[in-house]
Amino acid sequence: MKLKKVTAMAMTAVLALGMLAGCGKGDSKDTAKSDAGSKDTKQEAEGDVTTITYWGWDTNWYEPMFEKFMEENPDIKIEATNVAYSDYFTKIQQAIASGSELPTMVQQSCTLIANYKELGVFEDLTSDPYNVDPDIFFDFIKDRAMTEDGQLIGIEQSVSPSAIAYKRDLAKEYFGTDDPEELAALFQSTDDYITKGKEVNEKSGGDAYLFHSSGAVAEWLYFADSTELQTGDTVNFTEKMTPVMDTLVKMRDNKVVDTFENGTPQANATYADDNHLFYPCPNWAISYYIKANDADGEGNWGLMMPATGGYSCGGCSVGITNTSTDAEKEAAWRFMKWAFLEQGGVDTAKESTDYYVPTKEFYEDPSYASGADPFFGGQDVGGFLYGEIAQSIVIPTPSIYDQTVIDIRDLLANAVMSDSDLDTQALIDKGLEECANRITDSDIKVK
Repeated sequence: MKLKKVTAMAMTAVLALGMLAGCGKGDSKDTAKSDAGSKDTKQEAEGDVTTITYWGWDTNWYEPMFEKFMEENPDIKIEATNVAYSDYFTKIQQAIASGSELPTMVQQSCTLIANYKELGVFEDLTSDPYNVDPDIFFDFIKDRAMTEDGQLIGIEQSVSPSAIAYKRDLAKEYFGTDDPEELAALFQSTDDYITKGKEVNEKSGGDAYLFHSSGAVAEWLYFADSTELQTGDTVNFTEKMTPVMDTLVKMRDNKVVDTFENGTPQANATYADDNHLFYPCPNWAISYYIKANDADGEGNWGLMMPATGGYSCGGCSVGITNTSTDAEKEAAWRFMKWAFLEQGGVDTAKESTDYYVPTKEFYEDPSYASGADPFFGGQDVGGFLYGEIAQSIVIPTPSIYDQTVIDIRDLLANAVMSDSDLDTQALIDKGLEECANRITDSDIKVK
């Protein structure tokens, strides 16, 4: 295990202001919840009941899922401890370093998945008794939790296909149409967003913006770019980040993007206003941002293909620790098989949390993900996201520096709006300085 390298990365993870949206869009309360109390140890099987443990931050997912599973499987008890996303990876590392017990099941964020692979504490789900065939999952995501030697350390909770959401009334006002295909035809390049976004701001007398937040745009552009962050011993920061920063600078200078900080209450309030048109939109943002913040907006939203093509934003996998007892592993696998591979768990996730599993066979039934969404003017949002979008996504190879660079990306996205004198090169230079401070492995080159 490369614990020294991973430990350095944990310090970066702790600096994150909050979780990446979609790596669990739920509550991230700092207080521990559940029967486990303050203990982080797994309990031995008691009588006919096997007790397993879980650490996670996404209460919106695990609370209804565990409740339903235990109702149907009274011989298994799942004790969940809520851990804030910003503390999670460090807590896992501390448990390993101190020799204290790990939970039976671990929630693995997508931006740290490469770091989890290096810990060496997870069961290989392709081996006995699990025998998971990764080919049953969507192609774009089936390898994300797989190590270089072919071990699958986790199964994705959900897939996160992403597009651009828009307000239909404002689209008609400024572009003459609210049809998603016609709008996509108008926005075929990032330059089109800049040209038409400038027109929106001018027509509105400076009141309206195409996008509400530079952070949201940066997140979209970054995840839509298939450039590998790391090749060998080199972190390709400049190559990865230059197109993102260049577009943000142009958007800032042409009044295409407003100054709200992504994810804040002030930014969330814009979903219900008349001054912001487009929102980069992972599937989970529909419920947790759009519908939650625009309660009166039913029928006024649409979803369109971005000029960059569909992309994946967010996601987490769940793994089983190899330090667990055989009874605990068996119980954990029963839950995971139910949650991701069996109809009962798959339906529970859909109905309770609006999560859609990565297992392809369930999409063979059109009623699983497809259907008219009244909130989106009757558009078949599910068919679009899990059909057209999900089938075309390409995800770069994960790097142990993913979260580090994402944190720096967010800093730069805020800086570009707070200092109008910063151009693309100045932002890249600023980012490289941050990389030098945070990526301290002498074997790694950052360029």
